[in-house]
Amino acid sequence: MNNFKLARISSVHKGSFSILGEFGEIRAEVTGKLANNAENPLDFPAVGDWVNAKYLDDNTFAIIDEIKPRKNILKRKASGKQTEYQIIAANIDIAFIMQSLDSNFNINRLERYLVMINEAKIEPIILLSKKDIALAAEIEKMTKKINDGFNDLKIITFSNKTLEGINQIEALLVSGKTYCLLGSSGVGKSTLLNSLLDKEVFDTQQVREQDGRGKHTTTRRQLIPMKNGAFIIDTPGMRELGNI
Repeated sequence: MNNFKLARISSVHKGSFSILGEFGEIRAEVTGKLANNAENPLDFPAVGDWVNAKYLDDNTFAIIDEIKPRKNILKRKASGKQTEYQIIAANIDIAFIMQSLDSNFNINRLERYLVMINEAKIEPIILLSKKDIALAAEIEKMTKKINDGFNDLKIITFSNKTLEGINQIEALLVSGKTYCLLGSSGVGKSTLLNSLLDKEVFDTQQVREQDGRGKHTTTRRQLIPMKNGAFIIDTPGMRELGNI
């Protein structure tokens, strides 16, 4: 009898994982066989992966035996490495690239995100936050710069403070689909997630006034179930992106 059940990787820790399955979110480790057969970091489970897991200890712990074939993987070059890649997440339907309508807005950084996303064959959607602090003329200028540089990109401008535009983002979330939230620290990813979940789940911190940078309130990638059955993978702010 096959005692393995389908589960999904919700977060990755040093030497272990968290999985979401029929018994909620619990800790898990890979089998020795899976670890020994891994030739590089891409062969280990990543956030968003579907896996076969065997539950133990009254369903409070599990062993991961197999990674199911991936629909896609979002990856970047590992820091300081020329050939190794780091998986950001797997099995993504739509990637939200989030920048804010202030000094964080950077068309070159946006392009690097798009290269990475297009390589994985994932649909991108641009989210521009802090609409409440930007003049209408500035918003038009920034959105025009995106439209001039890239074809047929969906752009949503919104405010975490006034909640204007949040309903447009909520309308994009479809049950069973997986979304990945990408962007630098300080653009409001954690605050957006709190708004979408309609409760204060994630810590938020103020942006430093002198350089517009935020602190890393998200410290690891994690798969978050939404109230309508969709999933969002939150990611730490990435200040450097290696080209694919």
